[in-house]
Amino acid sequence: MAPFVLDTPEVTRERVGHYDLYLPEPTPLSETGPRPAVIMLHGGPVNPAWPASPRDWLGYRGLGAQIASRGYVGVVVDHGLHSFGHYPQAWADCRAAIDAVRADPRVDGDRIVVWVFSGGGPFVVPLHTERVEGLRAVALTYPLLAHPELAEGFDVLDAIDALGALPLIFTRVGLEHPPLVDGQEKFLAAAAERDFELDLIDVPNGHHGFEQIDHTEESREALERAFELIFARLA
Repeated sequence: MAPFVLDTPEVTRERVGHYDLYLPEPTPLSETGPRPAVIMLHGGPVNPAWPASPRDWLGYRGLGAQIASRGYVGVVVDHGLHSFGHYPQAWADCRAAIDAVRADPRVDGDRIVVWVFSGGGPFVVPLHTERVEGLRAVALTYPLLAHPELAEGFDVLDAIDALGALPLIFTRVGLEHPPLVDGQEKFLAAAAERDFELDLIDVPNGHHGFEQIDHTEESREALERAFELIFARLA
């Protein structure tokens, strides 16, 4: 696995069932109160036989640590997306983790952002159609948004008219996997037609997974911009 593109300090990582918490420096809650959380949902499908699950990939560990080092709670959910037909069960894993994180006394459950990556893109549908208390925005990074084998109810383009209630933060890479490009372009066009509240971050020379593989100033600036926009929604 490639290292993360940002230098990241050591922070406390706490494993709770099928998610990991990345915690800011401990301070009395009486001084700071509970912290807002950024909950990350990885992509896939993921082969369960792989030696490392996504929660242990250096990209997610780097993102979680960066979030915690900036005073927020970072969360990486390890869900069961092992085929395109597994989206309902994977979403159930994600929803259970979101609810558990919101109930954690160290977390301000009224201030959360969910950040989906790659094959996690279809989770944007239930994030809109189900009531997720405290959800301030959804961030999408190089997302899969349409595929002929997706489980029913998870094709983002088919569900486009159910979206738009939440602000979106969308990161697009110029060197994307070709099968993902058409869905992304159609989604962005549909979002513009419907006047969605959407911030677009372009990484023209970035690959899918740029936060691990493209060690460039462009990559670092894109991540910093994503953090800036996400944290602004948690203010």
